[in-house]
Amino acid sequence: MSRTIKKHDPSLANLIKKFGRNDIVAEMEKEYMSSGGRQLPLSQINDNSTIKRAKLDEEAIERFANGIKEKGLWNPLVVRPVGNHYELLLGRKRYHAAKKAGLETVPCVLNHPDDQEALLMLLADIRDQRDSNVVEMALVYAALRDKFGYDQATLANLSHCSRSQVTNILRLLHLPDDVLDDLSLGVLSYGHCRALVNLSEEETHKMVRIIKNKGLSVRQTEEMVRYGTDIYEEDNDLSRLCKKLGVLFIEEGESHLVFDFPSPKKKEAFLKFLKELEK
Repeated sequence: MSRTIKKHDPSLANLIKKFGRNDIVAEMEKEYMSSGGRQLPLSQINDNSTIKRAKLDEEAIERFANGIKEKGLWNPLVVRPVGNHYELLLGRKRYHAAKKAGLETVPCVLNHPDDQEALLMLLADIRDQRDSNVVEMALVYAALRDKFGYDQATLANLSHCSRSQVTNILRLLHLPDDVLDDLSLGVLSYGHCRALVNLSEEETHKMVRIIKNKGLSVRQTEEMVRYGTDIYEEDNDLSRLCKKLGVLFIEEGESHLVFDFPSPKKKEAFLKFLKELEK
């Protein structure tokens, strides 16, 4: 059962002090490496239960796996015992790359954090990664909120961001699973997805198709959400006209249209066509 965490709770204050530091995971991993690990069967290690829903870039994992095949896996995974198996705590990319490389055993350090501390370790690790996965962060936020009553101010404190950022990241979980997969894999950006979170599932899928087909920027996506899909849909009369004339239709506002011309010649042809319409 989840409990409401109060700001004066000394245990929470200590956890925030510990896991709010930028270098906490790096320090922990140094300690793990110096203490020595043990070889564990990879088949007995499960992906992290909180963030396994978040997809990883298969090409990046493949490159990592090729490196492991050549040089081996030296940095241990951090795991904890759960029943008859182990749950991965730190080293998710190494874990999946080791599986891709076909390793039977991997070096591991055994840790025994409770569920709350395991989530805080994970949050700190994702926060400090250069290529952090925002879907993983959203899933950890939600787990800390739902299981342990963490409020957005506390989550913001721990992840070194604003409360509004925490709110926006949590709202991503309202998106359909396939859209979250696109976000995890970098097909869609955080900005694209943030613009879509208030839409129905049907509207979201429709707009995602247009974003992908036309390569829309975040600003263009925001315009489409505001004014509707007609300004970018393939069957829009203006879009068809622009396609016929070799002109890229960028956006439509309340009192303006924006076009991109691949050459001065294309621009002149477009203006000439408009003049012909006036006759």
